[in-house]
Amino acid sequence: MLNDRTKDGGFPAGHSGLGIWLRRSQGPVLAFGLFITLFIVFLTLHPRGLSPLVLQTAANEGAALALVAMGQTLPVLTGGLDLSIGPILALTNCLASNVVSGSPAEVALGILLVLATGGACGLLNGLIVVHGRIQPIIATLATGAAYTGIAYLLRPVPGGEIDDALGEFMTGTVAGVVPVSLLLLAAAAGLWWLFKSSPLGRTAYAAGSSEAAAYMSGLDVDNAKLAAYALGGLFAGMGGLFLGFQTLTGDAQIAGDYTLKSIAAVVIGGTSLIGGSGGAVGSIFGAYMLRTINGVLFFAGVSPLTQPLYEGLVLLAAIGIGGARIFNVKNRLELMATQEVSRGEPTRRILAGVDNSIFVSLAAIVLIVAIGSVFLPDFLSVKYLIQQLRIASFLGIIATGAMVVILLGHIDLSIPWTMTVAAMVATTVTGLGGPWVDFAIPAGLLVGVLVGLINGIGVGVIRLPSMILTLAVNAVLLGLTVVYTGGFAPQTKASPLMRWLGRESSLLGIPNVLWVWLALGVFVVMVLRRTALGRAIFAVGNREIASYLSGIRTGRVICTAFVFAGFASALGGILLAGRFDQSYQGMGNDFLLPGIAAVVIGGTHILGGRGTYLGTVAGVLVITLLSSVLAVMQMPEASRQIIYGVVIIVMLLLTAARPKK
Repeated sequence: MLNDRTKDGGFPAGHSGLGIWLRRSQGPVLAFGLFITLFIVFLTLHPRGLSPLVLQTAANEGAALALVAMGQTLPVLTGGLDLSIGPILALTNCLASNVVSGSPAEVALGILLVLATGGACGLLNGLIVVHGRIQPIIATLATGAAYTGIAYLLRPVPGGEIDDALGEFMTGTVAGVVPVSLLLLAAAAGLWWLFKSSPLGRTAYAAGSSEAAAYMSGLDVDNAKLAAYALGGLFAGMGGLFLGFQTLTGDAQIAGDYTLKSIAAVVIGGTSLIGGSGGAVGSIFGAYMLRTINGVLFFAGVSPLTQPLYEGLVLLAAIGIGGARIFNVKNRLELMATQEVSRGEPTRRILAGVDNSIFVSLAAIVLIVAIGSVFLPDFLSVKYLIQQLRIASFLGIIATGAMVVILLGHIDLSIPWTMTVAAMVATTVTGLGGPWVDFAIPAGLLVGVLVGLINGIGVGVIRLPSMILTLAVNAVLLGLTVVYTGGFAPQTKASPLMRWLGRESSLLGIPNVLWVWLALGVFVVMVLRRTALGRAIFAVGNREIASYLSGIRTGRVICTAFVFAGFASALGGILLAGRFDQSYQGMGNDFLLPGIAAVVIGGTHILGGRGTYLGTVAGVLVITLLSSVLAVMQMPEASRQIIYGVVIIVMLLLTAARPKK
């Protein structure tokens, strides 16, 4: 007979079955409650109130995001993150606009092709992560670039054609009451339940909780992760297909918005940011909650220009909710233990003391230069190479800050709008004229420092996951910029000093921005090699728990690194504004993936603890020269994205570390 303390499967006496279920399902229950509350507010504000048409429209508007959020949930459960989920949706949406039309047989085959493509993209992500031993965030950043390029090849501008009758049916209702989109979500949820209940699904949860323990228990972790990524891609393909049914067209420009919101929906839905707990049903409610917020803002009379800001704040709040669950861990050491992951063993080095990735990068540079000289005879001229170094300097400054953060095992995804906001502040201060011109650069740099401080406190003190927090901060910065500018860049010019640094050459005919990069690089090398802070950065990156027990103030080290990264991003944006004599919306968007990729392909381990600045410099040169060669070859932008992603993946595969099992 069970005693009083072991009734109901181990819970104390007095706990009902309902209480146990609520405890286990608190994430989805909370998401459902928040959604219902917001939906009631939405119906109150809506002119038509509660009606079948309003319910149908609301169901349709949230279905695509709900499917993508389900797709994002699966890699998150395994302890990863899929930043290509939005590009997969865009790719399948553009594909649907080309193949889901014609006879019934052609439409059916087109649908199968779209869904198979989504699953194949997810499976490719899984293969690269599992067998290529590349961390999910950098792997899916690179594959996302390739998927986006393919989407633009399929649909350079929004358009295409999808079967009208099928689109009307899929966005309609059954018996005038039940939206078909909800039935589609129910079918997807059933597929999710089958996976969750299968041995592979249970293994995916185990891998997210502790991959090493799962391996040691004899579980098939590799195939479970492959299945999770493939099913995630399939769900994203379903989302792209349904979006096509809604709009009857394809659009390659929708990727980024869905990636960001899918992460928010997953967090709101109760899935743990560190893997191992949660589920796709909660993500559905999280997605509908986000879509309902947009409706509430619209009917409340909030300007569309301010909506990005509110969306960013909601995402930040969602991250806070997810982070609050982490505080259930009893003490700081246990918290660090839950967030630590295996960093792998370095591969055998060709030359002692030199990372193999440096040799791979140097070989890539030689190959790229050789190809470039075939298409452009002047490619090897001193003038042309100096011009390439000028271009590389902006990326090099950004990568310098990114490297310091990555050495800690963290990542800063707020680079794009930190650059943009800092540049806009600098040019705005310049526009005030008079003595204010002298404060333009310091004002812009102060923005970067403040953003870095926010990131550093969130990651180092509050212990929020860096990739999620910095994504949220980036969204908030975007929203603030749109509100401030009214959707347009300030009509102001760069200061004379900004122009001199960003576009002029002085000593020895070398571009001034190159001297700035050189000075920043020397500073970082000296700090990393000769100071206690540098040693602490490597120590924390290798094993934070051991560093903490050794007396290192790990929170302060992490905060300092993020402040420097914010400073570097701001400096890069300010100098870029000086080069073009103005700031503009999204000027940092093209620097996120190249900046991170340059650091990683240069040999800095994405999970921290290992890397050299020489490798980062080599990575920057590879990225810059590759872009230059593709431009010389007059490669279309879509093709450049594909080649760019493929080259990064190949280089990472050549230098990948072998994780411990």
